[in-house]
Amino acid sequence: MRLAALALLVLAARLRAAAPPDLPTIHTGGTDYVSVTDAGAALGLRLERIPSASALLLKEGSKPVAKLVERSRDTDVAGLRVFLGDPVVERGGTFYVSRADFLYHLLPRLRPDLCGIPPNVPHLIVVDAGHGGVDHGTENPRLKIMEKTYTLDVALRLRKLLEAAGYKVMMMREKDVTVPVEGRAALANAWSPDLFVSIHFNSTYPNTKTAGVEIMSFPSRGQRSTDSWSPGQKNDAWNVDSPINAFAPWNTILGSFLHRHLLAALHDGDRGEKFEHLKVLGNLNCPGILVEPAFISSDVEGVSLGAPAYRDAIAGAILSGIQDYTELVRSLHPSVLPAPAAPRPANTVPPFSAVPRAVPTRPGGGP
Repeated sequence: MRLAALALLVLAARLRAAAPPDLPTIHTGGTDYVSVTDAGAALGLRLERIPSASALLLKEGSKPVAKLVERSRDTDVAGLRVFLGDPVVERGGTFYVSRADFLYHLLPRLRPDLCGIPPNVPHLIVVDAGHGGVDHGTENPRLKIMEKTYTLDVALRLRKLLEAAGYKVMMMREKDVTVPVEGRAALANAWSPDLFVSIHFNSTYPNTKTAGVEIMSFPSRGQRSTDSWSPGQKNDAWNVDSPINAFAPWNTILGSFLHRHLLAALHDGDRGEKFEHLKVLGNLNCPGILVEPAFISSDVEGVSLGAPAYRDAIAGAILSGIQDYTELVRSLHPSVLPAPAAPRPANTVPPFSAVPRAVPTRPGGGP
């Protein structure tokens, strides 16, 4: 995986930033779509049909880099599970993806050099420990653990790693205090950050079996949250832009790097990259993403969270994702001249593999 990320960075550095391609569109079901044939040509990829699965592969030479399935939003892009904002459709033997999905969810993952002028090279990062104070977040009654405890613990570990790597860090909270979710974006904006990462943990309690990594970003204008596609749910699309939509491709790139590193570090299942109209993200004036590295309700992951090594692995994976994003943005930035590559210290936090079976201890009781 690391080799693939480095190859992407080398490619981006060679190509530098360019304007996104303007492809012909068709209008169907109230949504603008572009043909995958045109998209593949713009990306320099070839197409291969899988008639038995009503699916289409986008390939770089002989290597598949994306798989699209008719009438589905659940895709595989560069080996990661990605939920599109609209289903793939087929018309007259041609596959189509929504224009928003092409520009903001496929293009950034496959050709970041075509996403236009990038945002600032990250220097100041806001780390948001989800919940806190009277807001406990999700809970696991059997293990007697709360989300707010572990989000803060991981955030503090991440701050140490980021500062050691040369970043400036602002913390949304450093203690168990209440910070209203509605005001977090405004507080972050006051610091003029280059990046925002919100740390949370998932739950399906009383289901204790579901586990894995999820990455959440803010939907593009006119696109629904992922959960709103579930049976019985209403269309929750917004037909106005939120401030964070100005950074849509870069949110995707950041989320993909974090996604890949969290999966590699935790060896967890891939729950995918999804969308939600999250108050903590919508009004940001910088790229931002929310990570849910594990399920606090899980019999396995809930216990694992009690191990300092597991929380170190989460923080280390987030650091690695931010570093990869930083390197990519720097390579694409027109104001930055290419320079000899400086040796990058290896992430000393090892992937977590041992799963403790005892009831977890409270963060703070260990290193």
